[in-house]
Amino acid sequence: MNGVAPWLSPYADQLVALAPYQLAVTSTYRSYSDQLRLWNTRGSNRYPVAPPGQSYHQYGRAFDLAGDLQLLTQLGAIWKSWGGTWHPSDPIHFQA
Repeated sequence: MNGVAPWLSPYADQLVALAPYQLAVTSTYRSYSDQLRLWNTRGSNRYPVAPPGQSYHQYGRAFDLAGDLQLLTQLGAIWKSWGGTWHPSDPIHFQA
């Protein structure tokens, strides 16, 4: 997966491969300015946004997926079983 750390990419790819036609990767690496833009508009975002410097996206250690909530929940459980971090309050966000 482009935009995630090389050591994380195989795991992210494997997770997405579990439902390739039902998911879209919507965000991987973000620059400081990208994260700042999201932070400044967080009031219009339905998902949590970390302040610049505190987002795992900025370090290539996170990715967001778009998909059905039930599917994201199932994938979140799998991701956690692999040692990653996922939380139902931010179901699109997967990090390690």
